[in-house]
Amino acid sequence: MTDWKQHCPYCGGNIVIYDIQERLMKDADIAEVQYYHFQKKIDRMKASFVGSKLAVIRIFTSLIPILAILVPFFKCEFKAPFVDFKGFLNLFSLLDIVENLNTDDVLGLLNTTDGKLPLLFLLIPVVFLLLTVVLLLVRFGCLTMACSKKGKAICFGFDIVFIVLTVTACVMFFFIPENPYFNIKFILAPFVYLVLLGVNFGIDIAIYKQGIEVKHAPCFVGGIPIEEYFKMVEDGVPHEEIRAEMYKRLAKIQEEKEAKLNEKEGVKA
Repeated sequence: MTDWKQHCPYCGGNIVIYDIQERLMKDADIAEVQYYHFQKKIDRMKASFVGSKLAVIRIFTSLIPILAILVPFFKCEFKAPFVDFKGFLNLFSLLDIVENLNTDDVLGLLNTTDGKLPLLFLLIPVVFLLLTVVLLLVRFGCLTMACSKKGKAICFGFDIVFIVLTVTACVMFFFIPENPYFNIKFILAPFVYLVLLGVNFGIDIAIYKQGIEVKHAPCFVGGIPIEEYFKMVEDGVPHEEIRAEMYKRLAKIQEEKEAKLNEKEGVKA
């Protein structure tokens, strides 16, 4: 309890700075190994987006399908309880209809025999298409993991979900039962959307068939290339020998830096 001072009461040694060089080196070893694992993730993330020409193309094909909402959805006619409308429905006219729509009256069709099934065949595909738009944005964020071990499964999984939901939506639009409330005659946007999703799926297949080379930035532990450091640790090389090799490599690196600096200063002079 009384030995709280910086110096040892028996030998007079400074306990705080005792062996501080080795302790700092151990901390540096841990930090450099952690940096190596973090750098690997950054390198994989970078390769996912710009690792090849196809990867760059995928950035655009992953988001272009959303532009399908600007294409006229379909030629249709809506009557009460919907907002009266006749013609080609696009994004802007749809927003106007939704703004003036009485949702209670529309959902009331679910309680009628002639309106329940048609309304479900209209709402379900709309929900599916909106869901795919949201998932497109989620998938774009998941592209950061495209070069990981599960990257292929993640990308293909999203692509298959997109195709299934969009095909289901298109089929349901085509088979809406006849009813006195609305009539859809021509469908365009869902098919454009489906084609763009198919293109994106094709790009994904081509990317994983071709492969992406992940280029890792060189990392060192105490001047030793990290792969060599891991091999030394795995082979059971004594810590003292590893540390001695580190000092030797670091001294050489320092000499090279000083030589370059002197050369540079000599050129300037």
